[in-house]
Amino acid sequence: MKRVIWLSASVLAVVSLIWATVGVVAPRRELAQLFPGDALLYLEARDLHGLLNDWDSSKEKRAWLTGDNYAAFSRSRLFERLAQAQNEFSTAASIPTDGKLLASVAGTQSALALYDIGNLEFIYITRMSQAQAEATPLWQAHNRFELRAEGAAQFYVRIDQQSSRTAAFALRDGWLILGTRTDLVAGVLDRLASATTHSLSADAWYADAAKQATGPAQDLRMVLNLEKIVPSPYFRSYWIQRNITDMSQYRAALCDLHRAPDAYVEQRVLLRKPGISAVASGNVQQLLSLVPDEAAFASAQTSPSLERVTTELRENFLDLRATATGATRSAPAAVMTANAGTADALEERIDVAPVLAHSADSYQPLSALLAAAQPTAMLLLYQTHASSSEMFVHVDQAAVLEGTWQQHDAELAITAALRRQLTASQLGVGWSTRSASNGPYSVLDGPVPLAVAVRDNRLFIATSESLIQSLLASNHSASGTPGGTLTYAAVFRHSAREQAAFRSLVLRLDAASHGGATQDTVDSDGASVHTDGQSPTFFSGNIASLSRMFNSAASEKIEERDEGAQVRQIVRYEWQRP
Repeated sequence: MKRVIWLSASVLAVVSLIWATVGVVAPRRELAQLFPGDALLYLEARDLHGLLNDWDSSKEKRAWLTGDNYAAFSRSRLFERLAQAQNEFSTAASIPTDGKLLASVAGTQSALALYDIGNLEFIYITRMSQAQAEATPLWQAHNRFELRAEGAAQFYVRIDQQSSRTAAFALRDGWLILGTRTDLVAGVLDRLASATTHSLSADAWYADAAKQATGPAQDLRMVLNLEKIVPSPYFRSYWIQRNITDMSQYRAALCDLHRAPDAYVEQRVLLRKPGISAVASGNVQQLLSLVPDEAAFASAQTSPSLERVTTELRENFLDLRATATGATRSAPAAVMTANAGTADALEERIDVAPVLAHSADSYQPLSALLAAAQPTAMLLLYQTHASSSEMFVHVDQAAVLEGTWQQHDAELAITAALRRQLTASQLGVGWSTRSASNGPYSVLDGPVPLAVAVRDNRLFIATSESLIQSLLASNHSASGTPGGTLTYAAVFRHSAREQAAFRSLVLRLDAASHGGATQDTVDSDGASVHTDGQSPTFFSGNIASLSRMFNSAASEKIEERDEGAQVRQIVRYEWQRP
C-alpha cells in the first residue's frame, strides 16, 4: 500500500497561491469556532508572521527560486492557472496581491479555511492590532471598496465584474478578516458577535479529527475533509501519490507540525469511514533494526499482499528484461491488417486447428512458494556505493520476508523464474554454498548477482554478498521483541554521499534517454545550466534541484500504526547541524 504524503500538488498550489496573494494558515486557540461550516481544508498557525520571516530568510527559499524545480513548475499549466487567478484577485482588490501584501496581513495567530479548490474560495483570520491593520495596503485602499454592514459590524467588498472575483475584508476586535465571498466574511463577523450558529468546529469530520490531537499546541495544524476532497477532480488530477482508491477509505485527517532547531516532527491521524477495518497487523520494529547504517532507503510493512510481494521480488531481483525505450517524436505507425488469403497459402489446411505451443509460467513456482509461506511482514532496502575511480553508481538491493520458509524451495522458485531469461539448460542458475561467521548462505553461480539465506522464519534475498552478510549479522545480534504495534516504517537518508551518488546516477540516466547528451551542462556545484532555453531534464535537472534545495535535510523517517478506526503516523525530518 502506498504511503500517504500530505498536501496534494493541487492543495499545495492553492495554499502557495493564497500565501502569494493574501495570507494563510491558522492558530491553535479554537479559531475554528469563528468559521462557517462545510469547509474542505482548515489550516492553523500559532505565529504566521514568524513562519513567513523564517521562510523568507531561509537558504531553502533562495535555492528553490533559482533552481530547476521552480523553473519546471513555472512552465506548468497549473502555474499559469494560478497566476491567472492571482491577477484576477489583484484586479478585484484593486491592489497587487503579492509578497508585500502577504507580509502586511500576516499577524500572529492566524487561520484559514478553504471552501472550494477550483474557485479558490476561502476565509482568513489573523490577530492584528488596529494600527497594524490600518497600515496594510488593504486598508489604505478601503475607499475603493463598497461599505456593507452585518449587524453592528461593517466590512468592505469589491467585485470584479469581468472575472466575478470578490475581495472582502473587515477589522473587528483585534482581528483582520479577509475572504473571497461576502457570506463567509459576514459569517465570521456574526460569530465574533457571539451569534449562535453552526460553525466549522461543530462539523463531525473536524470535531472527530481534532479529538485525536495529542500534546500541546503545534506550530502548524492542518485538518482535511477527505470525504469531499478525494472525489474532487482537482485532487484526482494533482495528487502526486496516484492512490485515490486507497485514500477513499478515509473520511478526515489531521496533521500537526512541530518545529525544532534540528528536526521537524509531523503527527498525523487518518480517520477511516465507518465499517472499514484495519488492513495491517503485527510489528516491524525488529525487521527495521536489521537495516545497515549505510542504507539509503528502507521500508518495512506488516501484512503485505501476495501481489505486492511478488511484484517487489520480480522488479527488484528476478525480472531482467530491459524496459527502457528510446524517445520518439512521431506518432505510431498505423496497424496493417492482412488480406483474407494469398496464393502461397493454398496448401494450408483450414479444417485442422493449428498447433499452439503453450509456454509455462516461469513465475508459477514463486507464486506457489509465497502462497504456502504466507508472508506476514516484508523489509526492502537499497544501498548505493561508488568510488571516485568508478564511472557508475552501484545500487544493491535486499528483501527480508517473514513467513514459513525452506531454503531449498526458495532456491528452486528463483531458479525457475530466472532460467528462461538466462539459459536453455542449467548454466548460470546453479547455487553454491558460502560460509560466513553468521552461518551459510547460497549464491547463484551465473551472471546474476543474487544471494539467499533462511534464518528461522526469515527469508533473506540480496544482490550482493556483502549486503546479505550485513543483514545476517544484524539478524544474529537482534534480541528481544520491542513493544508496540508498528505496522509500517521507513527511513530515507539524504546524506552528502547519497546526494552525490544520486546526481551521478541521474546524469547518466538523462544522458541515455537523450541519445547520449542532455540539454544542460553542469556547473561547479553540480547544478544544471540550460543551454537551449528548454525545460530542465527531469532527473538531473528538476529532481536534483529539489535535492539541492533540501541539502540540509539529513533524513526522513516515518512510523505508522494501524489502529482500525484510525491510522496514526509520525514523520520526523532531521536536519544537519551547521
